[in-house]
Amino acid sequence: MTAVDAAWCRKRLAALRGRKRRLQPIDRLAGQLAERVEQSRARVAKRVEAAPTPRYDPALPIVAHRDELLEAIRDHQVIVVAGETGSGKTTQLPKLCLEAGRGVRGLIGCTQPRRIAARAMADRVAEELASELGRWVAYQVRFRERSSPDSYIKFMTDGILLAETAADPFFDRYDTLIIDEAHERSLNIDFLLGYLKRLLPRRPDLKLIITSATIDTERFADHFDGAPIIEVSGRGYPVDLIYQPITDDSDKEDPGGRDLYQGIADAVVRLGKADPAGDILVFLSGEREIREAGDFLRRRLAGGQIRKTEILPLYARLSSAEQRRVFHPGEARRIILSTNVAETSLTVPRIRFVIDSGYARISRYSHRSRIQRLPIEAISQASANQRSGRCGRLAPGICVRLYGEDDFNTRPEYTEPEILRTSLASVILRMLTMGLGAVEEFPFVDPPAPRMINDAYQLLFELSAIDVSRSVTDLGKRLARWPLDVRLARMVEEGARRGCLEDLMVLAAALSIQDPRERPLDAQSAADQAHERFRDEGSDFLTLLKLWRYLRELRKSISGNQFRKRCRREFMNWQRVLEWFDLYQQLRDQAREGRLPLSGRHGDEESIHKSLLAGLLSHCGLKQPDNPGYSGARSREFFIFPGSGLFGSSPRWLMAAEIVETSRTYARINASIRPEWIEELGAHLLKRHCFDPHWSRRRGSVLAWERVTLHGLVLVEKRRVAFADRDPGEARRIFILEALVRGELDTRASFQAHNAKIRAEVEALEHKRRKRDVLTDEHALFEFFDARVPESVNSSKAFESWLTGLGDRDRELLYLGHDVLMREDAGEAPGELFPDTLLAGGHRLALDYHFEPGHPMDGVCVTVPLEYLNTVDSGQLQWLVPGLLRDKLIALIRQLPKPIRRSLTPAPAFADALLEALADRREEPLLAACAAELGRLTGLDIEMRDLQEDRLPDHLRFLVKVTGPGGDVLASGRDLDALQESLGRRAQRRFMDRQGTEFNRNGETEWVFGTLPEQVDTPAGVPAWPALVDQETAVGARLFDTRDEAVLSHMAGVLRLLRLAIPDKLRYLRNHHGVNREALLAWSARGGAAELVEDLLERSLAKTATELPGVRDEEAFQALVERTRSRLGHVMQTQAKLLNGLLPLYGQAALALQGALAQRRPEAVADMEGQLFDLVYPGFLSDLFPGRLKHYARYLKAVLERLVQLDQDPLRDAQRMALVEPWWTRYLAALEAGCLYDEAMDAYRWLVEEYRVSLFAQRLGTDGKVSEKRLAEAWKRTGC
Repeated sequence: MTAVDAAWCRKRLAALRGRKRRLQPIDRLAGQLAERVEQSRARVAKRVEAAPTPRYDPALPIVAHRDELLEAIRDHQVIVVAGETGSGKTTQLPKLCLEAGRGVRGLIGCTQPRRIAARAMADRVAEELASELGRWVAYQVRFRERSSPDSYIKFMTDGILLAETAADPFFDRYDTLIIDEAHERSLNIDFLLGYLKRLLPRRPDLKLIITSATIDTERFADHFDGAPIIEVSGRGYPVDLIYQPITDDSDKEDPGGRDLYQGIADAVVRLGKADPAGDILVFLSGEREIREAGDFLRRRLAGGQIRKTEILPLYARLSSAEQRRVFHPGEARRIILSTNVAETSLTVPRIRFVIDSGYARISRYSHRSRIQRLPIEAISQASANQRSGRCGRLAPGICVRLYGEDDFNTRPEYTEPEILRTSLASVILRMLTMGLGAVEEFPFVDPPAPRMINDAYQLLFELSAIDVSRSVTDLGKRLARWPLDVRLARMVEEGARRGCLEDLMVLAAALSIQDPRERPLDAQSAADQAHERFRDEGSDFLTLLKLWRYLRELRKSISGNQFRKRCRREFMNWQRVLEWFDLYQQLRDQAREGRLPLSGRHGDEESIHKSLLAGLLSHCGLKQPDNPGYSGARSREFFIFPGSGLFGSSPRWLMAAEIVETSRTYARINASIRPEWIEELGAHLLKRHCFDPHWSRRRGSVLAWERVTLHGLVLVEKRRVAFADRDPGEARRIFILEALVRGELDTRASFQAHNAKIRAEVEALEHKRRKRDVLTDEHALFEFFDARVPESVNSSKAFESWLTGLGDRDRELLYLGHDVLMREDAGEAPGELFPDTLLAGGHRLALDYHFEPGHPMDGVCVTVPLEYLNTVDSGQLQWLVPGLLRDKLIALIRQLPKPIRRSLTPAPAFADALLEALADRREEPLLAACAAELGRLTGLDIEMRDLQEDRLPDHLRFLVKVTGPGGDVLASGRDLDALQESLGRRAQRRFMDRQGTEFNRNGETEWVFGTLPEQVDTPAGVPAWPALVDQETAVGARLFDTRDEAVLSHMAGVLRLLRLAIPDKLRYLRNHHGVNREALLAWSARGGAAELVEDLLERSLAKTATELPGVRDEEAFQALVERTRSRLGHVMQTQAKLLNGLLPLYGQAALALQGALAQRRPEAVADMEGQLFDLVYPGFLSDLFPGRLKHYARYLKAVLERLVQLDQDPLRDAQRMALVEPWWTRYLAALEAGCLYDEAMDAYRWLVEEYRVSLFAQRLGTDGKVSEKRLAEAWKRTGC
């Protein structure tokens, strides 16, 4: 029975037994099973009868071991066959298996590390079996397969066999497997050997043959529990080894230096003496060394030594034409300069001598830097022996080693297996999806180091193939289905999601093969010129897409032969181009099987690059400011490869398809990217550090600064973010503390005013008692609000939304009471001890308490209106307030002269006695009464001058604050006499004015004031200025003691009287305001239409009634009324037109700042939102100084122009924003600090706006010259 049928029957037999146990019918299933058994036996008998009879070439060394091998194949499940190249292992072992009866119950599978070898070996064995390829001998490589049901032997790459594990995990299609060239220890070979180690006990009928050069064969035998090793001698001739070290002090760190080339030249001369016609194979470490060595040999061996000698390069990227020159030798002697590709992969004909530099580029993955390095390393002893063996195939040979024998003996015996020096991500993902368990427990021949395993898991997590628990995600399962490196698979899957699958399959295929573009040594300039038309300065990936589209259209339009010639003419390797086409088609078929959308349309550039970035998140870099290098993830530094289209352009951010370390660390195949893309695609990898969270009263939310990094690479250094998005709980805590507890919330809700009032009362109590033990601490207040405000509320917007949904009674839950604000043991401050007013000079004066030792306001402040200043008696003020009088008396006693003070101890006791004695002397000055009573109590002669009040602490003396008519503080101090001296005359004048004059009127709604003179003299001969006063619903009149105050009051009063005189006109204009619907719609985001119209009306009135100060009688007022009636409508329409022009611009800008732009450019958007907020707001028209509104449209156009340029050059926008920020921040800080907003401050504010225009929209022009120097001068004029 065949292996496939046996597996099928085992499953059916198990099902049959199960049905029998459950007493279910089994007849139909038993019949199917019996029928399948008979059919399978017939197939096996037929295959046995039809099996070809192998014939052997007795000249092959392996044939001498035929009987030994046949016996081993029959008697052992696993054997190891060791033999050098040329022994016949690859071609004869499959035939020996046939002779041993294998291949009839399943195929004899033979793996090869390379596709070219798989095809060539299949051809050879088919020829030896006298069969056409595909009949008895099948083969399969990545894009091609030839087989038939009659096939017995199948040659394939080890990758093909590994891929079959997905559909055939038990290898039921095979009864024998031959793993050839196992000594190469590629990743695929090691994985297969581990897989088979587990499988063989479950497939006892499966035979395994491992073939290897005579390199560490015991390791393979031990891995398979002591499998027998059969050595077959290869055909070869003796090779003389000559050790010729370059120099004793050669620099092993730079094996490509001049000494190496001189050593090669010397060896060539030496070998030429042995055989002038013998071909020489020189092993070097890389392409650069090959080029330089070739140039050196041509110069050094000029003349007779080089005559009739070809110097040829050989490396993997060599063009087909140049390869043919190596493998089809002519008559001339050849010196072939090769990388290690000629070590085992390729057999170069006619080699007599070998020169071995002893070095090679070894692919090595660094788990620290996450890059695949190609360092130049000393080769192992096994590799050195392989190299020397290349010259002993046809005749005795000579191998010159350019290093010493001692050096050879100290080198490692074998080359390190690939699994120990490469990324394991694809292997581990495949194992996870196949259910093979943990990689740590997989039976590898050489288990990889734990750090390499962890690195692979980290990469898989980076690609979202696994989750934090290292379980495969749905995406990871999809990635494993693609015949691609896991990074490339991730790109393709992202391309499918973003609608650019076709483009990503093209690019993934391109990145999976060698570059199809060729650059021959003798035609580099011509090749560069031919490829230039495809070059994209911003992306090498787009260059590949352009090349693909060109080649695809070209292939459609011409014949295959013409296409091949055109490729050669345009420096394309047509075989690699075909490989590119084939792999793309394979990916397309895979996509179709996976039912992915194949639209055939090209994706946009951003989607393409984002899809690529999904697989290259750790391959990003930021341009270093002071050198051409880039800072990459995990603190690595790299440079753009000179062959890249981006070389020389140095974009700020880039991603690279690969970062390889050679002489330097280079990024190859690059594209310019934006850091926001990294944030979007690498969100699960980012480290976000939020710092300095703080409450913003202006924004009504908790903000913070954020620093964003990816593997140590700084994406965002400092960005303002909404802290609630990062830590809602902490944002809520800060909101409650700052906005509610400390009252920093802008709200119209009644609880805020109530709480502020209650808090002020409690704080006043603290000031009166001069102790900080009354107001409860912030923790208690926090708990109060914390218990009432929902968990979801952490901003003013959320708070207002929650508050709106509450009823009036529920809102009272936020009202603080004295019981909450005061500590339980705080007590009260009786009003009689700490009164709020003081009766002095017949007037009730307000008292304010302030407890802050050292502060100028510390103590009790009595506010004295100017007109009452002269009526206050300093002796009366000495009494202070009852609650502080005892403390004052103690202090007075303690500062008495020492002889007196000795008799008054303890001071508090005498103060108490004195306090009682003074009860009946309140009408006297305190100091005089104290001196008398203390003399009476002690019998001493105490004078009033001994009691020096000016030496007392400030809080024990009244602070006298003298205020003017509007409440402004005119002067303050603790020496009443000095204040009366300086302000006495002014106080007298004010007092006289308040006694009543003909100009004192209130509540008038018409002009009943007669003629108001601009200036009058009071009865005391002091000049005064009559003026109208705006009383909101009416108008009054009064005298002012300064002209400026009078002018301002009079203008406001006339304007109020004017509004009262034309109510019908105002009513009409409110309904016919001239502001169009588009403007109102744009305004609706900031306020209601009525609010805007009222603001417009107020501004229009002010612009119409410009002669307000000159209206001093009824006739002038009536003339003003008539002029206003006739002109106000026109003025308002003019102002409305300005609004109709600027508000839609505002609406456009506000709308553009929403949506995706805010995600891409958060800092710039926040800046422009703040700018619009400060330009257009309820009441802005009335706030504007004359002449400002006409510039608004230009300011808003500048915002729109900045928006257009933002995505084009975000770096420039950020730089310009940084120029504006300090000037604007200075202005905001000044306003918050209470600086006067006068004409100088207004001029500075709008100069900053003009500076914005000059930076972001220079073509719009500015209102005058703008520079940082002029800004500094304007700021200086503000006086802040």
